Amino acid sequence: MLVTAQHLSKTMGAKTLFTDLDIHIDTGEKVALIGRNGQGKSTLLHILGGIDHDYSGDIVRKRNLVTVLTKQEHLVDNTITALSYILQNVPHYVEYEKILQEFENGVHTDMHRYSEAVDYFSEHGYYYIKDLILSTLTDFQISNDKANHALVTLSGGEKRFVELVRMMYSQADLLLIDEPTNHMDYVGKDQFISWMHTVDAGILVVTHDRDVLHHVDRIIELKDQHIHSFKGNYDAYLKQNTAQTTNSVIDYQNQMKKLAEAKKKVEWGLQMRAKSKAWKVRYDHWLKDYEKIKEETVKPSFWIDQDSVGDLDAAVSDSYHKFKEKNVKIVIHNSNERINELIAVKHLSLGYDHPLFTNVSFSLGNTHRVFIKGRNGAGKSTLVKTIISQYKDQPPTAKIYEGQIKLSTSLRIGEYNQEIQPLYLPMTLEEAIHHVYNEFNIPIDIGRVKATMAQYLFDPGVDARQKILDLSGGQKARFQLIKMFANKPNVLILDEPTNHLDLPSIEELENALSDYTGGILYISHDTHFIKKLGGDVVEI
Repeated sequence: MLVTAQHLSKTMGAKTLFTDLDIHIDTGEKVALIGRNGQGKSTLLHILGGIDHDYSGDIVRKRNLVTVLTKQEHLVDNTITALSYILQNVPHYVEYEKILQEFENGVHTDMHRYSEAVDYFSEHGYYYIKDLILSTLTDFQISNDKANHALVTLSGGEKRFVELVRMMYSQADLLLIDEPTNHMDYVGKDQFISWMHTVDAGILVVTHDRDVLHHVDRIIELKDQHIHSFKGNYDAYLKQNTAQTTNSVIDYQNQMKKLAEAKKKVEWGLQMRAKSKAWKVRYDHWLKDYEKIKEETVKPSFWIDQDSVGDLDAAVSDSYHKFKEKNVKIVIHNSNERINELIAVKHLSLGYDHPLFTNVSFSLGNTHRVFIKGRNGAGKSTLVKTIISQYKDQPPTAKIYEGQIKLSTSLRIGEYNQEIQPLYLPMTLEEAIHHVYNEFNIPIDIGRVKATMAQYLFDPGVDARQKILDLSGGQKARFQLIKMFANKPNVLILDEPTNHLDLPSIEELENALSDYTGGILYISHDTHFIKKLGGDVVEI
């Protein structure tokens, strides 16, 4: 056993994130932590990683346990290089490398310490560890040149990969990893999954990436302030969750019937209690029963994946849909437009100081889906940004070397970006929604703003005053959905839309996009999402 937490509880202000949790991670075990956005998954990682001490409960760790936690606010010290940052976290590397260098330069003459350093370097393969790290960084699209430049020069996504490689070479006993595959291409994801299989350390990974969930030993779900454990991978989770949720739905339905019957007795007793002392006694007894049943009737959060729902008995399915957990409600506008060519890209060569790609051609009309496939850095995001800048009549950041992009005069684009535009970050959620609609000259009053918040699972009374900057990753993703659908677009341009969304929200998005009659141009490395949307493949 690496770590065991018992009776773990955490509150933030007036909100209880979780209570009385019991959780354990065994040596070498690969465990995924899932749950709806805002349930406290990242907070739980910080507690287990020893960063957050403001909780109640007990945590017992294996003696001399080495734990490494991913840093979401990546890399405070941006002045060192990526390679140096990783090497600083390799056990004893910096210490012994200094001894070796000083001895070779005639500064250090302690033969015992020198022999100790030589033995340690040989035993742990440190003589060639720099080459291994550089090779791993290359797998994540970080060149040797970038690896030897200051971290401040790297993008946010590249810093995430540096952080992940730091963990891979940390030789820790327990690795606590938060959303590792966001912004990661399919080659990088395969590399991460392969490493996860081979590493001896125990891993607790927060992820809703179904490709990763297929490769874990156990899934624990944080739901209704408690932990639910499911042995096996994602397929096993879906089966167990369906059985467990079905039983819970039936139990809750029976409890609701019992409550309704108790309420009828109380209502009858209320009318009769004045007639005699015996009726008064009966009424008091029925009222106590009703209050007890009401206190015990707590509605759990119900979610079953849609494929499993299709296999349910009709009566159980009806009950599930009646009681299921509230999800984002994506309302799309489908017009009767029939335009075969809303966007046409012809023989395009695009880049900066040199072309990133050449001779790319495709067209997009109503009902068409085009999947842009390629590695990070191949130019996928550059392509969609150039299309959007041309649509907005703004100067493109990239240079068109050859070919052209033709846009229909009827084109209305809704865009989902990997990162929220900086201008929205200091705004409150309420201000940001107003700004989105004002940009499109669409009138919106405070009532509709609050209704829109509720539609996307925000609490209008609490979240309206939250700055976009301070929202969680999942909340920011839901704001992106609000922004994308605001102008009733006839083309959607999606850049990694499933990043940060939880499983029910991903499923709702997939369903909405399946029903959407406009054109969709999308970039994704989520194989489930790609299979669901389909379409023509343009590989860069």
